[in-house]
Amino acid sequence: MESHAYDEMRALEDRHWWFRGRRRLLAPLLGEALAASGARVALEVGCGTGGNLAHFSARFPGTRFVGVDFDAGAVAYCAERGFAHAVVRADGTRLPLRDASVDCVLAIDIVEHFEDDRALLCELRRVLKPRGELVVNVPHHPWLWSPHDAVLHHKRRYARGELQRKLAEAGFRVEREHGFNFLLLPPIALVRLLRARRARGADARGAGEPAGTDFFTLPAPLNAALGGVFALEAALVRVLPIREGVSLMLRAARV
Repeated sequence: MESHAYDEMRALEDRHWWFRGRRRLLAPLLGEALAASGARVALEVGCGTGGNLAHFSARFPGTRFVGVDFDAGAVAYCAERGFAHAVVRADGTRLPLRDASVDCVLAIDIVEHFEDDRALLCELRRVLKPRGELVVNVPHHPWLWSPHDAVLHHKRRYARGELQRKLAEAGFRVEREHGFNFLLLPPIALVRLLRARRARGADARGAGEPAGTDFFTLPAPLNAALGGVFALEAALVRVLPIREGVSLMLRAARV
């Protein structure tokens, strides 16, 4: 990620509707994973500026959460949150951990950053105990590619079934999956497709679209309303088999 993207993340992730909503939908999957693995230690790979570590440490006090991130600035932000002794700088494909040493791994919007995502998944399996669990969130649908993906240094958005296949090849069994940000998929898809069309026209004229993420501060009422959309999503995924979404969330077991 660009350094300014980490700064934006730290400024927004505690209150922004998207970050809060992602944690809301991740929490049930993580709770299931922690229970299934008897988790005492959970590792977040690509922990960014520590928002997930802070939130889930408070929500699941019986589990010790630790993290790694390759960016020194992100690790510094985690230290500011009180995780100075729980987060280290490391490459996700070369984790400084023994084999079978953690109960649960979180890989939240990080797998897509690796050119060799299979190597990453194999490394995550290496550090998981035999009953270990993996919780993953990735961007879905290659046709939704946008400047947001480029600024965040994504290597791909995942096609239907692609991540599930790679997980199986790496030695995981998918236990549960559902879409994330599915209620807003139609307007987001429309905006991104129009932006892509405009960008193609700008390229033909020798101009380019300014690079930036899709994260920015919203008026409090709008932020709350969009947060309500994700509250509805959290209720729907409990009762409906929803596979669509701007992102895909899943829980997998080490086999």
